[in-house]
Amino acid sequence: MGFRSAVAGVVSCMAMLSSLAASALPVTGVYRGEIYSQPNLINAYSEWLGHNVTLGQGHQAKDSWANIENPTWQLQSWGNWVRAQPGRRLNYSVSMFPSGQGSLADCAAGIYDFRFRALANNMVANGLQNSIIRLGWEFSGNWMPWYSGNGKQASFAGCFRRIVTAMRGAQPSAGFKFDWNPNYDISTADLAATYPGDAYVDYIGFDLYDQGWNGRYPVPSGCTGTCQLERWQNNWNVQFAPALSKFRTFAQAHNKPLSVPEWGVNDARTTGGGDNTFFVKQMLAFIYDPANNVGYHSYFDYQAGDGHHQLSNVDNNGGHSFQTEFPNAAAVFKTQHAALTHPPPSTGAPTAAKATVSAATVTRGAAFQVASSVTAPAATTLVVKYEIRSASTSALVTEKVYASQAFTAGQTRAYTTSFVIPTSLPAGAYRVDTLVYSADWSQTLHYRNDTPFTAN
Repeated sequence: MGFRSAVAGVVSCMAMLSSLAASALPVTGVYRGEIYSQPNLINAYSEWLGHNVTLGQGHQAKDSWANIENPTWQLQSWGNWVRAQPGRRLNYSVSMFPSGQGSLADCAAGIYDFRFRALANNMVANGLQNSIIRLGWEFSGNWMPWYSGNGKQASFAGCFRRIVTAMRGAQPSAGFKFDWNPNYDISTADLAATYPGDAYVDYIGFDLYDQGWNGRYPVPSGCTGTCQLERWQNNWNVQFAPALSKFRTFAQAHNKPLSVPEWGVNDARTTGGGDNTFFVKQMLAFIYDPANNVGYHSYFDYQAGDGHHQLSNVDNNGGHSFQTEFPNAAAVFKTQHAALTHPPPSTGAPTAAKATVSAATVTRGAAFQVASSVTAPAATTLVVKYEIRSASTSALVTEKVYASQAFTAGQTRAYTTSFVIPTSLPAGAYRVDTLVYSADWSQTLHYRNDTPFTAN
């Protein structure tokens, strides 16, 4: 990595809200229930949030091998949703075996390999390449058939390796990413004992809901204001902050991005903190802090039987008639998410127009044009940079740098560049990133990545 590329990945804490480097911006996802028949509910959630949510989440059933290998009712609908817009992906919770119909030991021995080769083939047949696969999700919970406790840690790790190998072997170009995803409260010893190895893991994930124990939750009805805030803070400090530190340290040791595949507020009836604005602020601050290297997060926007979590106003028909029981947390979520993902330009900062691509569909191996413009309110010298990246993985394809660009006060300068996507790369969704740096590359002054396009 050259000096410029290294500097480009650094975002100072002071500039975090005004400019986020591409590598520091996690993908936003959502779970809206098992909506395989109507994934348009994610579109309605995007409308509520004011952000184009490109990561939808679905869970496999645990009742039969047929619903693991080829749940057509699920794969077809999600495939249609993914293909409808460049950059969309499925975050797919995949069962290791059905309840009562398998074991981690048999899985680790390779007995189920053929079933997961079939799943990989069926996912690709339905256009679900580049999916994030939460294989054996929440495996540290004893409610899961593939529970890794009771001396089964090594078998779980072996099972994970066999399934990843089978799916990658069946579809080596599919771009599947595998999320190793226990609950937040897994012990440090079990983190190490169940880890399948760096070659098999793309994300290290944890699920976390605002529940409290040992009398901290539920918050008594008469405890409001400062009393309530102290309860929320105490539960965070005792229960969640140490867990987040544990996962951050573990992920850094393995050079893997973190993920938060499920998180949410929780109602008091199920030992939750209720309308907890403090929890939402702390979670979003952790997720969007570049030092934590979170690749994606997915809010559990659903009224589950074991806990209520929904913040949005999205009803089951894709309308906006639902009334959340967490109105303050919902307002904080929307406001802080907007500030972190779509920050307004700071006073005096340069801005870039949305980039355009010369054709709606680009042909790999052939040149195409990218155009935009940069405006500087004050006289300055800037660096302007275009990056072409994979929309699904954010991997850099090619770039163009305009160094030492002198601007007079209020001047707008146009930049048009010719790019080529090599034929060695897969067809699919890509995007244009436009970045503006200070002349010495020490500060990211403006960043946007809102120009998706498709390459055939």
